[in-house]
Amino acid sequence: MKKAEIRKIVLAQRTQLGEKEFRERSQRVIETLTPLLIPGKTIASFKAIPHRNEISLDSLEGKFAFPRVISATEGSMEMAFSKTFANSAWGIPEPVGGAVVKPTDFDIILLPLLAFDLKGNRVGYGKGFYDRYLLNCRPDCLKIGISLFDPVDLIEEVESHDIPLDIAICPAKLYDFR
Repeated sequence: MKKAEIRKIVLAQRTQLGEKEFRERSQRVIETLTPLLIPGKTIASFKAIPHRNEISLDSLEGKFAFPRVISATEGSMEMAFSKTFANSAWGIPEPVGGAVVKPTDFDIILLPLLAFDLKGNRVGYGKGFYDRYLLNCRPDCLKIGISLFDPVDLIEEVESHDIPLDIAICPAKLYDFR
């Protein structure tokens, strides 16, 4: 399937999830993810976008930095440690203030996903912010995708700049692509 088609399908599936099913799926993902978050590691996370039915990672413990857009036109972002957040123009919670973390300092990056395939390729919202950011991370930085749904068989249109996942977690299973 093509990325645009996958986005459309998955966004529709997310809106159709009942509250109970959403909570159950989220909890199974959190339970699978938690053992991978080794204490003392520097982790890039994300704040869930409530109106997009994203899994909240707020219950996790660790040393987390969060993304904020530097330039929407260039598709660039940075990660910062902060306990204070404000919604961006797109309704995405972003850190306010806080120390900026260099991409090379991360041991683990948690990536919000719309979908992933059986090869570790991923589909996000299509702006390429994470792909640009991941280019500057260490090769050994563990890239973990978080999804509410099982993988699709194959994502078409994978481009040379698309960076695949090392691990994907969905409610049913953990997929290790390393």
